[in-house]
Amino acid sequence: MDKLDEKQFLVFLIIWFLVAYLIMWFMGGACLSFFVAPSEVNSVCMSNNLLSGLTSIPVIGLLIPFTPWVSLFYWFAPILGFVFAFFGITWWNNYFKTKEASGILFVIVILLFLVLGHFITTNWYYSNITLSPQNNVQYGLHFCFDNNPISCNEFVNNINQEYISQYQSYGGSLKQLILIDFWATLRKNIFLTFILGAIIGWIPFFVKRIIADKK
Repeated sequence: MDKLDEKQFLVFLIIWFLVAYLIMWFMGGACLSFFVAPSEVNSVCMSNNLLSGLTSIPVIGLLIPFTPWVSLFYWFAPILGFVFAFFGITWWNNYFKTKEASGILFVIVILLFLVLGHFITTNWYYSNITLSPQNNVQYGLHFCFDNNPISCNEFVNNINQEYISQYQSYGGSLKQLILIDFWATLRKNIFLTFILGAIIGWIPFFVKRIIADKK
């Protein structure tokens, strides 16, 4: 009976992944090619911008990617995340004789890892390419977590204008902030599709745990 249950679980796992992958592919523009030139996105990606209105919805708009899958990396990142979750959860539960990796704590940890990892890599990337002083101007980064580009731009523009006024009055070096829209850059990051693939791989284990606990 246990072997039969394991076979049923594997079948459910495969079907669930295919359905979830198709949903992610649709949200990623439903592109019909692994490599899409910027000028061909609207013609090759059938659902491009179709779901862009969801970006204003809390949580969903923050963590669901709506960027077209224009390269091979977008296609394979969810698969790698799914495989990582499957083998990682299986190993953790078997090695430690527990069900911790099948619980809610796994999702919380992996989302914290996603947000913190994206913040660190984005800060490192922009710091290395944009923050070197140029013509007596010192640049800094301002991360906006508001998910509202208009208010973010207004806030940064007001601060930069204040820095300009101080520079004109007192001299010295001019400070300017570069706006980084955190959620917009996260939605475009391939790392997000990797994490979502891992969460997709976790859900069947979570369902299996609930069923086992009820029994």
